[in-house]
Amino acid sequence: MLREAVYSIAGFVLLAYAAEWILSLFDDPREPKRLQSKIPLFGHLWGMMKYSSGYHGITSKQTNEEMYTVAIFNTKLYIAKTSRLIPLIQKTSKTLSFRPFMQTAAKLMGDAKPETFEVFGTEWVDSFSHAHKNGLATGPFLDEQNLRMGDRALIDIEQLLPKEISGVSKLNLLEWAQYAVVQTSACGIFGVEHPFLDPKVDRAFWKWQSYLPLHMVNLDITGQGYAARQIVFDAFRKYNKNLPNDVSFIYKERLRSMREAGIDEDDICKQQATFGTAAFANTVPIMYWTIYELFSRPDLLEEVRKEVIEQAVSGDKDSGFEVDVAALKTKCPLTLSVFQETQRLRHVHANIRKVTEDTLLDGKYLLKAGHYVMMPGQPVHTNTSTWGPTADQFDPYRFTKDSSDRKASSFVAWGAPPHLCPARQFASTEILIVVALLAVRSDIAPVKGEWVKNPALNTGDMATVYTPKKSVEVEVRKKEDWDGEWSLRMGESKTRISLASG
Repeated sequence: MLREAVYSIAGFVLLAYAAEWILSLFDDPREPKRLQSKIPLFGHLWGMMKYSSGYHGITSKQTNEEMYTVAIFNTKLYIAKTSRLIPLIQKTSKTLSFRPFMQTAAKLMGDAKPETFEVFGTEWVDSFSHAHKNGLATGPFLDEQNLRMGDRALIDIEQLLPKEISGVSKLNLLEWAQYAVVQTSACGIFGVEHPFLDPKVDRAFWKWQSYLPLHMVNLDITGQGYAARQIVFDAFRKYNKNLPNDVSFIYKERLRSMREAGIDEDDICKQQATFGTAAFANTVPIMYWTIYELFSRPDLLEEVRKEVIEQAVSGDKDSGFEVDVAALKTKCPLTLSVFQETQRLRHVHANIRKVTEDTLLDGKYLLKAGHYVMMPGQPVHTNTSTWGPTADQFDPYRFTKDSSDRKASSFVAWGAPPHLCPARQFASTEILIVVALLAVRSDIAPVKGEWVKNPALNTGDMATVYTPKKSVEVEVRKKEDWDGEWSLRMGESKTRISLASG
């Protein structure tokens, strides 16, 4: 029995090696070199299932090639691991296209009908993308969105703090970050009376998100993920029937663009319901880790606290305190640096493009039609040529230093220029407001022991940043000198945060 089992396993392994070798015979010598996995045929698939996009950060350390191939059966992923290649890929957008993924997302996430699916496969998606950029551009519309978001952040932080000066609040930090991001972002985008005020809708949204990996491969056998999605869809059907006056310009721009494309109203409601994935899912973990990195370093916390107080806070306990958001964006370089350094080291996402026609990249890499190009952030963000010998270490001052010789393509947390996340100013403003208010108004420490330096991560997350496997339970105390009424002032409409990505 044992002998037969050994023979069977050996035969299977030999068959896998043979199959992989046969597939490699069809490679063109100009294609990026294959990276062999330890487990033949199935190794890369297993790695991607275990580590999601972060797997390409692991494979990039196994080769000196600037571009290499990860093959999963007969599908090839061409991995570009240097910032030098990113602009070249972006300039070839006609044949290295993001458009197919917008169409796929419309179906898998938004349950698009066949007619809607076809629309998302046309050139209209370029105008839809432009509607996003226009709807989230700096100016009075984004100011209104930011103000609603910021006012809600004031409420959430007030509720977080203990009522008495000597009191202590205890909470799960990740759960609080998740709640705060949903409420603040939703107020900004959907208005004060938004669908996610209903706890049932909020819970359904996160359950739906947890099932997205199964939806990608059509393996939600129990249908629980689809049932949760339906709750969110129904909430947006109700919401769209009577839009509030304070709905954001970006939401209205999306509506306008889809209606002009002839998409029916029910599918529009479903596509609008997917907006939460972009608005919430990636902001939650980066807010969590920014708070974590800051409050786990007492000396750094004092520096950030001092900077925010001196540059962006006015008033007193009697008249009330006011945060100048424009000053927070432009005059608090250390606070911004802590945020961006957290992004740099925590970012695991890989930007992806589909090869629609055979393409010769950089005059030497042949990319075959039907396969994919991936640009993982980890190898770019830890490249010592760009970031120096401490590239793999957290340096909170890194982005306060002169970076005039560093190209925007070296920092890809918001995507790869010129295709950057249009919501980056909104999301960054949200995180800066929350982190600054927490730094000035509170002390946060773990209930048990010290901050863990390298906590275990949920590496299977379909997100740009991994969440921790176990969130830290924290105690929150008020800073007595800063206890009082707080408000926000937006400042100049065109004020932008000077992000490393542009």
